[in-house]
Amino acid sequence: MAEPEKQSFWTTLPGILTGIAALLTAVTGLMIAFYSHSPSAAKDAAGSGNEAAKSAQVEGASPPSAASVPQQTQKNTVLVTAKDGTETRLSLKSFKDSYSGSEMIQLRSGQSIAFEKMKSIDFLGAPDSDENIRVTLLDGRKIEGAIMPGERIAGESDLGPFSTAVTNLKQVVFER
Repeated sequence: MAEPEKQSFWTTLPGILTGIAALLTAVTGLMIAFYSHSPSAAKDAAGSGNEAAKSAQVEGASPPSAASVPQQTQKNTVLVTAKDGTETRLSLKSFKDSYSGSEMIQLRSGQSIAFEKMKSIDFLGAPDSDENIRVTLLDGRKIEGAIMPGERIAGESDLGPFSTAVTNLKQVVFER
């Protein structure tokens, strides 16, 4: 009696489906490996981190742990600190002098200083009718002067519109 001819597993329906599944798994694995290690993925990860994480990547050091990175610090924000210590973070894009709507501060001496050139503004108090301030510029220079006490600043926080009189302020820090 002759033995029936055996069919190869790969030519049967279960064999073909197994082969297709193995091929799809391999291709998917290669795609995940390629895209998670590609330069654009590393660039995207670096772009979403803070400056300390970026400099750590550039210098070859390990990036700071999530616990050591302040959660509230973001690029392009303004940290407004009131005299009572209350802090409010505003969008730098929306930050302005609410009286004139300009993106600068006007000193009583006639000098105007654009917010884009500032690192911080310290409110020193009012020995007379003006509000004395110290502006620290991005290049490190410090300029002291006075502004009108009725001036107000405004901007958008994550909660909505914000506005306050400069007489209520202790400091404004531009976080870039």
